[in-house]
Amino acid sequence: MNKSLEYYKKLKIPKETLKLVNKELKLPDEKLTPSAREKRLEALNEAISWEKGTDQQNRKTTIVYQFGDYAVAIAKPGKEAAPDYSNFTHYITKERGNNPNDMNPQILNKGEKIGKDYTFTDMFEGIENLMHSDIFGLEILGMLLFRAAFMLDHKKNKEGNWRYFPPETILKILEERIPSIDGIPIKIFIHFLEILSLNEDIKTSYGGYSDFKKDYGRINTLLTFVHLITVLLNRRSLAKFAGNFARPPSGMAPIPKTERGGIFEAYPLFSQNFPN
Repeated sequence: MNKSLEYYKKLKIPKETLKLVNKELKLPDEKLTPSAREKRLEALNEAISWEKGTDQQNRKTTIVYQFGDYAVAIAKPGKEAAPDYSNFTHYITKERGNNPNDMNPQILNKGEKIGKDYTFTDMFEGIENLMHSDIFGLEILGMLLFRAAFMLDHKKNKEGNWRYFPPETILKILEERIPSIDGIPIKIFIHFLEILSLNEDIKTSYGGYSDFKKDYGRINTLLTFVHLITVLLNRRSLAKFAGNFARPPSGMAPIPKTERGGIFEAYPLFSQNFPN
């Protein structure tokens, strides 16, 4: 831990800032996957209930988060919900077909969709471009996404539905250090990833893992982004990141959450024992 203090001292991070980040983001002493299960199930059921259009040309849009002129929304039905779509594979039966619950996550500006349909590759490239950006800001981004994987910063809104509420004090620090990613305000970017991960839970549920006892879906998706960030921070090898793609789940490389010592080594401010 003393080495961590020296590291942050070299980055010229004030001790007060370290205390604040640790206070707001340190991990609870509990099993993270089981603790997120009920929240994930309730969020899934709400998302499935959102209004759906007749087809991909007549989608219905639901705004989930609104920040001034910007909004993060979903449009239904998504691409994989089309009747003639056949590339969705059931995890257990291996049957191929469509996913009728699929959504299309979107970023809106003044009510209009901006950009194209962002893919995982687009998101990875956006984060990769931060390699030479603010190191401490990148660390905070990784911490927020790790916590979001387990819905640690989610709270129920007045309608009784789960929404993502990362600490405003931490968001302010992040926005000062990394204002945007590929022209998208950082606050919008992380909420878009939140909706992207929710849609992954929809795919996981329809694909046969509807009880959320495993990390398929939201958790593995966001932990893959955390893994990439950890590599950019030079705290985990690129070889391990790349090697994870060769193992199930397909297309994911989640950072191993079971290596708790490893998580705390990569993100010392997660520790409940960080020096005050």
